[in-house]
Amino acid sequence: MTRAEFMRRLEELLSDVSPAEREEAIQYYNDYFDDAGAENEQSVIASLGSPELLARTIKAGLADGGNTGEFTEKGFSGYEQVQNHEVMNSQKENDRSANFSSEEKTQKSNQMSGGMIALIVILCILASPVLIGLAGSLFGIIVGFFAALFGIVLGFGITSVVLLIVGVCLFVYGIVLLFGAPLGGLCMIGGALICAAVGLLFLWLTVIICGALIPVVIRGIVKLFQSIFHKGGAKA
Repeated sequence: MTRAEFMRRLEELLSDVSPAEREEAIQYYNDYFDDAGAENEQSVIASLGSPELLARTIKAGLADGGNTGEFTEKGFSGYEQVQNHEVMNSQKENDRSANFSSEEKTQKSNQMSGGMIALIVILCILASPVLIGLAGSLFGIIVGFFAALFGIVLGFGITSVVLLIVGVCLFVYGIVLLFGAPLGGLCMIGGALICAAVGLLFLWLTVIICGALIPVVIRGIVKLFQSIFHKGGAKA
């Protein structure tokens, strides 16, 4: 490429800048060629690079009115600073976009969490009658069981006391009857012993229920409730 071809191509590439700036650039590089001399024309072209690259550096420097650099033998001195400035601005824009995306995701996550909480509250309100009914039924079963158990213990206790009293009375009456009717007295004493034995049996059952069965039942119910609430707490 000759000097004339280089300058003609450079002028074509600078056709979209203002005439004054284009004339200044063309004049500067024509003077640069003149100062170097015709014998150094190719070395000057090699140092300037291609017309496209030189035009790009000139346009980049003139983007803000020519304040970012000046014409030199190596092109436009402010081109590197312009490139760095554009890269920094692009990086800032990317950072702002990333921060915005992160904040948007956080807001969406918070909105979803709030929606889930509201949904759980609504489900709990709707299910509360069923839960209250189940709790009432369970409480009724437990109360009924203890009432039945208490009735059995009370019945066994009363039966044992009555049988013991009847046995004592029959024994005393049989002793008295021995003097007048020995056979009848012996029958009375035998019946008294039978009543006393059955009364002692009921008393023994009462003691067994009160001392062994009731504590076992209570411990079982306590463990049941502990397991239910423990599982519920673990799930929460």
